[in-house]
Amino acid sequence: MHALFLHDKNQHGTLAFPAEYHFVDSKHPRYQMPFHWHKEWEIMRILSGTFHLHLDSESYTAQPGDVLLIQGGVLHGGMPEDCCYECFVFDLHGLFRTMDSVKDSLRPIYRQERLPQSYFPAAEPLPIHNICDELMAAFGEGTPPICPELETIGCICRLFGWLLKENRFTDTPQANYSDNHRMAQIKSVLEYIEAHYKNSLTLEQLSQVAGMNAKYFCRVFRAITHQSPMDYVNFYRTEQAAYLLDSTDMPITNVGLDCGFGESSYFTKVFKKYKRLTPRQYRKNIRI
Repeated sequence: MHALFLHDKNQHGTLAFPAEYHFVDSKHPRYQMPFHWHKEWEIMRILSGTFHLHLDSESYTAQPGDVLLIQGGVLHGGMPEDCCYECFVFDLHGLFRTMDSVKDSLRPIYRQERLPQSYFPAAEPLPIHNICDELMAAFGEGTPPICPELETIGCICRLFGWLLKENRFTDTPQANYSDNHRMAQIKSVLEYIEAHYKNSLTLEQLSQVAGMNAKYFCRVFRAITHQSPMDYVNFYRTEQAAYLLDSTDMPITNVGLDCGFGESSYFTKVFKKYKRLTPRQYRKNIRI
């Protein structure tokens, strides 16, 4: 799932049923995944190709059949390569709002006293893969769910029940204050980029937002996002431009200007770097 907003505050599903399914392939206008976070949990399953995913300080190269469990609040993003994947986003609190017996079992997870493993490769067949098969199949293309609430709650209960029963939790201790503080500083920069990407941005501005000197900021930013700050700015602008090219009839030159690219030639050069197509080719292909 690709998020156009770094801190995704959108309601996923409804208040009564806070969950939703996404199928994403290379023709989807939100194919790639800039760094973002949301309060909901997310299950990703790779159907084909490769997905390079970063979760806070961890990195994974996911292959077909692999399942990833992304905890709410975790900063995540990545790059698909010829990839088709599906996601199920759900509010773990909201699904069991009125089920006290379930909430009692999940309370250590709610409180982040226990952190579930994130990566379950297909090479090691596990019950979680079968559970995800059922969950995704209930919402997949061409199979409208008959009882989505019942099927979802059943699958999520089985998934977390298996995690607890098999003790599938990380041995990594909670991040210390310094790590949490650095993550919060980088999140503030990502939010700043979201709010100001249409304007001119400099490394000095971004390092000031983070409260770091420029050299140290670049090192911390790259360690978390695997990109330099200014590369990420261009990547984010490109994603915004791709969305406008698909969803509006705005002239291509105006799209570039609206997304912070001062010159048409530079817009084309940067866009082609990330999308392997010119803006004009991208608009034509995505609409076909």
